[in-house]
Amino acid sequence: MKNKKIEADIIIAINAMKKIMILFLGPFLTAYFIKTSKESLIDLSLYYVFSYIILAIGSFLVASIIKNKFRIGMFRIGVILNFFYIMFIIILKEKIVDHLGLMSILYGISSSAYWFSYNLFSINKIENIKRTEYTVKSKIVSSTIGIICPILLGTIITATNYELTAVIILFISIIQIILSFMLTPDKENELPKFNLKNTWNNLKDNNQIRKTSLVEFLIGMNVSDGALEILMTILIFDSFKTNMNLGIITSITTILSMIFVHIYGKVYKNKDDKIIITISSILPVISVLVLLMWKNNITIIIYNVCYVIFTSLLTLTREIRLFNLADSYIVDKNNQTEFFAIREGILNCGRIFGYLMLLFAGLSGNQFILNIVMVLLTLSILAMGFNIIKIDKFEK
Repeated sequence: MKNKKIEADIIIAINAMKKIMILFLGPFLTAYFIKTSKESLIDLSLYYVFSYIILAIGSFLVASIIKNKFRIGMFRIGVILNFFYIMFIIILKEKIVDHLGLMSILYGISSSAYWFSYNLFSINKIENIKRTEYTVKSKIVSSTIGIICPILLGTIITATNYELTAVIILFISIIQIILSFMLTPDKENELPKFNLKNTWNNLKDNNQIRKTSLVEFLIGMNVSDGALEILMTILIFDSFKTNMNLGIITSITTILSMIFVHIYGKVYKNKDDKIIITISSILPVISVLVLLMWKNNITIIIYNVCYVIFTSLLTLTREIRLFNLADSYIVDKNNQTEFFAIREGILNCGRIFGYLMLLFAGLSGNQFILNIVMVLLTLSILAMGFNIIKIDKFEK
């Protein structure tokens, strides 16, 4: 029991470091692209389109390999590739925009190897301890990082530069690699051979699966590393100019979203949450229309706050339904790996579609078209919310 608790703490530590990297490689990498590229929107869109194509393909390959074995090995490969990704940022510096293909491949492969194996691998590692204890501890660590690190990273980048900050992240990546080798392999399963086609054929006609698939596609467009998330970063950085301001705004909106998520957890636990889902779906649309009518720093902040808070609530309600569905009578326990592989594929298709819309706006060079794309991406939040309501909660 003691060893399992130690391993659980190691997993939390590894994922905390991954959270720091995501913050660095998310809004701040976007800001770096804006500063170093003449066609930042086009370059960003191309980078993410290729990244998520590789990630989608990689997720299917990883799922087929690790269903029964090699989860810890694949997990370590993902951690090591994270290191090389950061290292290439340091080496390439401003020339990173000339090597988008290489960076896309590294990002896609490292992310697919890390996340898919992490999700399955951590389930086995945590199964013999109190999962609530692990989840609470993990959420506390993740939330603390989400509040502190954006301000800290923004301040360091503003005081020094992006490349020097990347060196700090590289050292964190080295610690992450060392910790990954302190974990022991989980036991190999004796599940049926990976069969994506049969699983999809068994699930595709189910109404709950269809609705969930549509929600995953839409959330890929607007929230989960989607095009609207990047567009939000571009809006803030263009208006407030510095990485420190970007970090401060990110930290403040994270605090606000945590408060609202906590309220949701207290008030709507085991209750009907249709009203909060409806409100969370509508307010971002209203805020983007206000932004387009009166564009200034205040309306940009209002739009960003509405986006972060209410998509956090929608993501939470969707996550509850998604994992309850995976654990329901609809999904065979022997095919949960295939279920999540299909889910990842649909999620990444949504991301790719969203970034293709951004690419079209960038190639047009027309602000009106960019505004239309922003409205359409925000409307996808509305569509996502109304479809979440239609998915059963499968509460036992």
